[in-house]
Amino acid sequence: MTSSAEKAATGDGVESPRPIPRFLTHFTPTRYRRRLSPFSRLPKHSKIGETWHVAAKTAPDELVIADRPLDIDPDGPVSRSYTEWAALVDRAAAWLHQAGVRPWDRVAVLKANHMDIVILECAIARIGAIPCMFSGSYGPEAMIPMLKRLERPFLLTDRHHIEKCGITTEVTEQDTVRTISVDPVADRPDVLQLDDFKDAPPVQPSMREFSEPMVITHTSGTTGIPKLVMHSAESIYSLAILEVERWPGFALKRSDTVAFCDPYTHERLATMQLAMAAIGPKVIFLSDPLSPRVRELILEHKPTLVEALPNIYLAWEPLARDPAGLFHNVREYVNSFDAIHTRTIRTFMAATKHKFPIWVQSWSQTENGALAIRPFFRSVVKRKGHRPPPTQLIGWPMPFHAKMRAIDPVTGKEVPRGEVGLIEIDQPGRCLAYVGEQDRHDLKVNGNWWNTGDLGIMNKWGAVRIVDREIDRIPGGSAIEFEDLILDRIEYTTEVVVLPRAGELPVPVVSTLDDVPLSKEDWARAVADLSPMAEPIQIRWDEFPRTGTWKIRRVALREQLFSGSQAIGIGRWT
Repeated sequence: MTSSAEKAATGDGVESPRPIPRFLTHFTPTRYRRRLSPFSRLPKHSKIGETWHVAAKTAPDELVIADRPLDIDPDGPVSRSYTEWAALVDRAAAWLHQAGVRPWDRVAVLKANHMDIVILECAIARIGAIPCMFSGSYGPEAMIPMLKRLERPFLLTDRHHIEKCGITTEVTEQDTVRTISVDPVADRPDVLQLDDFKDAPPVQPSMREFSEPMVITHTSGTTGIPKLVMHSAESIYSLAILEVERWPGFALKRSDTVAFCDPYTHERLATMQLAMAAIGPKVIFLSDPLSPRVRELILEHKPTLVEALPNIYLAWEPLARDPAGLFHNVREYVNSFDAIHTRTIRTFMAATKHKFPIWVQSWSQTENGALAIRPFFRSVVKRKGHRPPPTQLIGWPMPFHAKMRAIDPVTGKEVPRGEVGLIEIDQPGRCLAYVGEQDRHDLKVNGNWWNTGDLGIMNKWGAVRIVDREIDRIPGGSAIEFEDLILDRIEYTTEVVVLPRAGELPVPVVSTLDDVPLSKEDWARAVADLSPMAEPIQIRWDEFPRTGTWKIRRVALREQLFSGSQAIGIGRWT
């Protein structure tokens, strides 16, 4: 069968007049799954270009609330119904079409983290182009190479990121078709203004086919330049069936009020949108985790379900102790991406008045969505400073849906249960490609198995205990374990990172509440039963280099503190 891309490339279809890059037509097909069981609740759609329109049918009058005015619609309301948000998607699609965007074009979105990124993503996909979502947390050294991999996309950005990310006139002319800013940019005739296209007439939707590329996002980039990960409607749907399912005790409900604070450029938003559209809860989208608006909105709306990144929860611990009781109504907390700290779960479980609250930890990757799920209850985290931390046991792959194993990094053979190995997963919905780095993608593929790049231990019950990223491993222990224990044992620490260094002791890097000096006595007690480490280095919390998902950029931190120092792992699977 001739794909729409092939028709466009040969002139048989009415598509983009520009050449279609090879990476959009040659990729690794994904495994598809429609449902988990005959009784499953299913997503109502698969294409993100129709998310808000489907949600408008599910819950037309339910409110979705942004924490500040939209950069693309600064005079519009921050609180709108699903129906009104769908109308904004249509308007934004018309603006972009008027600006010259056509099917198969790539549109890189690089702007301030805000929910209007989701609106732009849907509008781009609605007219058959490919949204490429970029976090603004990187400088030119990462952003320009990522932009080049897209082979001359449109760039939709803002004044701040033009300067921060090195979007020079040379870049706009050589590496983009057009560069469009959502706010005014002085003295840059090469940068167009989004406002100039807002009188555009409506445009008919023309979305990509089910198995074709639909969205490109990127990994966190903790170890270098992020990888560009490409998904189709088919792969996103296969991941979203897990979120839409009626899980006993922790399924998303129509009656929920959701407080959501993840980066809007991440793959997580694609699967979240399918669940949101199928169920139609009230949602509060938070863009700046440190803004006073977080407290105001949570206090006003008293959410029943909260989702945020592990390090955002860590930064929110003072809010959980707020006497106003911001989280009194919460029945469920969700964290995706990485392992959460034990202290953080304990703090937030104490903040809710719900009789049986649940914490759902989802170990996730951009390439595969949720890899393993584990629920926590109050009783699981009540012991302070316990070794190993309960949160290191990050859960089980979904039964009858996914398989997981640990392999020897050298031989590739499966290791026995209880031994450390590289974790591989086999489940539907794997990404199609790393854009511009297909060999790197293929290196991680072994039939249906995918190498996650993480070291872990499969226990006899089939759960995985995470140890470290392969490149971040330390001798005689686990950096993840040590970091959790130290945070739990020294309550005034706000961040702890254990950095491996080849040929030397690992170095703990610590920040504290209000930058109070770290007590030598407290430190000695906290690490007494851990393997040897160098003396801790104390820095300010805001001196830790972070990714768009608030992970610590460990390679950058090691270079920042110890120029030229090397890790122990080889990083082959990162």
